[in-house]
Amino acid sequence: MAFDRDDALKKAEKLLRQGRLDAAIAEYVRVLEEQPRDWTTTNTLGDLYARVGQPDKAAAMYARIADHLMHEGFYPKAAALYKKILKIKPEDETSLLKLAELSAKQGLLADAKTHFAAVAERRRFRGDKRGAEEITLRLGSLDPGDIDARRNAARLTEQNGDQAGAAARYRDLHDDLLEKGRDKEAIDALRESVRLNPQDKDGRAELARAAVTAGDYDSARGYLDRETAGSDPALLMALVNVDLRSGSLEEARELLPRIIAIDQERRHEVVDLAWSLADTSPDAAFLCIENAVDAALLATDHADAASILQEFVTRVPSHVAALLKLVEVCVDGGLEATMYEAQAQLADAYLSRGQPAEARVIAEDLVAREPWERGHIDRFRRALVMLKVSDPDALIAERLSGQAPFTATDPFADGFPPESVQATADGARPAAFDESRATATAGADAPSNTSAPQHPAPAPGPPAPFTGTPSKPGSPAEIDLTGILGDLQGTPAMTPPPDTPPRQHLEEVFQDFRDEVSRQTGVEEAAQQLKLARTYLEVGMTDEAIASLTTAARSPRHRFEAAAILGRLYRERNDTSRAIEWLERAAEAPAPGFEQGRSLLYDLGTTLEGAGETARALRVLMELQADAGDYRDVAARVDRLARVQTGG
Repeated sequence: MAFDRDDALKKAEKLLRQGRLDAAIAEYVRVLEEQPRDWTTTNTLGDLYARVGQPDKAAAMYARIADHLMHEGFYPKAAALYKKILKIKPEDETSLLKLAELSAKQGLLADAKTHFAAVAERRRFRGDKRGAEEITLRLGSLDPGDIDARRNAARLTEQNGDQAGAAARYRDLHDDLLEKGRDKEAIDALRESVRLNPQDKDGRAELARAAVTAGDYDSARGYLDRETAGSDPALLMALVNVDLRSGSLEEARELLPRIIAIDQERRHEVVDLAWSLADTSPDAAFLCIENAVDAALLATDHADAASILQEFVTRVPSHVAALLKLVEVCVDGGLEATMYEAQAQLADAYLSRGQPAEARVIAEDLVAREPWERGHIDRFRRALVMLKVSDPDALIAERLSGQAPFTATDPFADGFPPESVQATADGARPAAFDESRATATAGADAPSNTSAPQHPAPAPGPPAPFTGTPSKPGSPAEIDLTGILGDLQGTPAMTPPPDTPPRQHLEEVFQDFRDEVSRQTGVEEAAQQLKLARTYLEVGMTDEAIASLTTAARSPRHRFEAAAILGRLYRERNDTSRAIEWLERAAEAPAPGFEQGRSLLYDLGTTLEGAGETARALRVLMELQADAGDYRDVAARVDRLARVQTGG
């Protein structure tokens, strides 16, 4: 006979009204046996079981419905049924876990944590350690914002022997902490992750960078090696940083060229690293500078290479290796003005290091080229004194008077006309100097009416055969000072009469030299070059103007004007290093008037300020302020630079 559901339900309802609960329960059970998914009857049967004091059976009915609702996505209704179970059966751990999961699915994280914590507490109470740890792990994955729970879960994973799992948890924790700006905690988490998983190269590299940033180079060295760095220039820079600061210069020496070869732009970063090392480790800093300079030279940028080296010797004075490199760069690049300055610094460095022999060679070369510079004479004298020469002043006077002329190696020999060093083709000695002119030169006040020949003759002495080809920069020529003095001013060399006694006082020698220079007509050539340069500028031929101005600047009489124009031209071209170089050369020369001198110092100071040379700019502008008072906006600039210099 077919089952009649409606008839069975009516019969169960009658039995309920009659108070016959057991009989009603039997009818409802019969209905569910025929139709197990009759959820209304299931709920009614659960209620009847609860009324007759059978909570287990009631909970089973409610759980069937809740599981169905949870599967269908009706989370609030399912949660209500699990709460109903817990009311009649508070110790039902399964229902408590289901309720925690439903709360998490609904985003009720606080409720979920409360339910999970209750389960864990019950398990710990009854000694179920493993079960409690399971809940701890679930809490660690529940809420990404609960850092403590996630950290506890990672720690527990490691304790259970799952190092890979623990490393993954710490790595995820690091990423989230980093996004939240909690850098220190993020680094701590990453450190734990790398400890558990040493193969994490990215993690090791990040830890190394963080350690370098914090100045903890010992820790950085523990995470970073060449394998970790690979071909990543940023990581290689970090490794070089660690090597240099820990004193491992040879390792850094191998890596620096590799970094620049991978990325040429990294040479600027290498220079910045050098500046950070200059005060504490000059040799490490120079290693960086040397590689950056080589990179600039590879790009044939001699001016940039020289500028880097100049900045280094400003920060680290008397560094012989750097000064030698600077002189070499200047010779190769034709940077004559910078080379003389570098040679002077190199001579001073040798003197300060107690190496007078080396200092004497350079000082003699400088005096041979620029005998009017008192600083060069002073260096020469100091070297002679340190070498214990019996009478240094007499030797200097003898050299300057022409009795024992200087010789100098000229790396810029092709900058002079070939005629200035030309000898006769057959090797004959040149004609002797005109006796009447020599007599006029010896007089202190007698003017010279003898005009200079078109091509100055060389000084007496065995000449080298002239082939008709000027010397190349790579093949320096030996030049007698008595000839080069004339070349510098564009006039013939002077040979003192045989009966002229050597000067015993330097001041007499200098006075004679000044008198001679004032009479030399080669200054006219420099004046013509200066005039030609102005013409070039008027028609917009800047490159040709620069060439003429460079020639004119060799003359002391025209050096101020020519060098000043050169400095301003380079400043307009945004070539700051050369602008500063030429403006400084102009500042060293006597100005034709107060206003011109002040304007030059103002331009030099503002150019240095624009280049970030705060200290040098401040010195120049303070000198101008002391001389000219409230000149333009010098007072405001000095005040501002002073605050910058003092950190105000």
